[in-house]
Amino acid sequence: MSNVLDKRGVFWWLNGADDQTASVETSVPGALTIDGEGQIKLDLEGSLWSEETEGGRSDEGHWLPPEKQIAGRLGEYGDGGYVLLNDIRRTDFPFPDDKPCRQSYEALHCFSCEFPFAKTIDLDRFKELRIELLGLDEWLGLDSIRLDDEQRHGEDTEVKVSYKQHKITYKTSAANVCIESLILGASPWLTFMAPKPTKEVNIRQTNFLVYSPTKECKLGDFQIAYRRIEELIVLFLGTYFRLDWPTLVGTGEHFDIWCKLYFYRGPAQHELPFSYFWWATFLSVRDSFGGLLQQWQTKVERYGTGYELYVASLQNPLLHPEHSFVNVVWAIESLHRNWRRETGETEGEAKQKQCVQEIIERFNDTVDKKKRKWLTSRLKYAHEPNLEDRIVETFRRLPISLDPSQLRAFAKRCAERRNHISHEGGCPADEDPNAFRAELQNLTEALVCLFHALLLHQIGISTDHLKAVMTKGGLAEVKILPALRRVGINIPESVV
Repeated sequence: MSNVLDKRGVFWWLNGADDQTASVETSVPGALTIDGEGQIKLDLEGSLWSEETEGGRSDEGHWLPPEKQIAGRLGEYGDGGYVLLNDIRRTDFPFPDDKPCRQSYEALHCFSCEFPFAKTIDLDRFKELRIELLGLDEWLGLDSIRLDDEQRHGEDTEVKVSYKQHKITYKTSAANVCIESLILGASPWLTFMAPKPTKEVNIRQTNFLVYSPTKECKLGDFQIAYRRIEELIVLFLGTYFRLDWPTLVGTGEHFDIWCKLYFYRGPAQHELPFSYFWWATFLSVRDSFGGLLQQWQTKVERYGTGYELYVASLQNPLLHPEHSFVNVVWAIESLHRNWRRETGETEGEAKQKQCVQEIIERFNDTVDKKKRKWLTSRLKYAHEPNLEDRIVETFRRLPISLDPSQLRAFAKRCAERRNHISHEGGCPADEDPNAFRAELQNLTEALVCLFHALLLHQIGISTDHLKAVMTKGGLAEVKILPALRRVGINIPESVV
């Protein structure tokens, strides 16, 4: 995996008490590396940290005080820009009495900017998040550059180029969101200079998503917002696709400060799937994109694990069929429990709970005290729906009416296989392990199709859109319908 940044430079404490290493003039040379997953590592050819001058210990890989920040200038003359590292820990593990001439550090965040960072910079006072939507041009469908036919005027040939600057805005409760495009190029007429002959002209359209909070946000809030935007686009695509590193915009003394933010994000992006298999394009949700983002942010905060377990499995595909299967089952259980918590106990659950309590009350004698305690713990959740019922109730919320008997049989098989994994250690002794894993794979694929559709439905994708994508086109014909048929579920013809 290639590094996103690998440069030499000089480094110093931005606001350190040690005057020996607290300025660019007294800086220490070293190399900064950020790998494709966002791991940030700094290897120095000298010492920044000194326990005698800084106070406290930094051995054993301890985190440094939060106010400690390392600034750096990349390139021989600063032509590589400037960086700022925070949330730092030392990783060279010195011995107590050792005076190493080299030190190494890791950081949770790295900010990259064209200009030096002021000592007074507040990393919790940015006002805007900008994301270049690299690789998503086809999904966006906003291409606007037009090249007309050549027109000859004597010895001269004229080619007319036209384009549209998109600016599509949305207002949500948390932020103003904008999808905008910029036309960039290397030519005299694109830089408002007097035209002159040239042998090459380059022009391209670049698309951005701009997220401007309506109230003050800290760095962690921007990272969460960035992750939610990425997750929403992943749901539309149907597979994980990592967005470009975000840019944070802050207010400087004379002009805005633009900082590229690097942090740990896990595996690099997968290739963009063929458009035939997308759940939704931007144009298909253009009018409701802002509302869908707001609903996704709200639902994830409300239901947490149920949503995040599923999205995490898209980002990090699980190798073992057992793991993939139980991961989706956990997501369903978590989401269903949260729904139940909101709606409260049903009449049937209340009756079962009362029945359980009556059974426990029979052990009132002193000699039965231990039995009563044991029975109470064993029957604590006896009144709640079992996994089979949870799966049925969850997928009944889909806008497509599935055959009740087929859905029930499917849910029962899922519950049985989960119990085999959780309570019997996996494949039963009298079954073929290969057949067991093959069935788990089939069950998982069906669960994924249904749960993915459910999440889109929950955040507001229209019923008509979901019915169309689940019954017609490439995604339905190649993935969804075959996956459901393999587990005995058929979409009713009346839906199609």
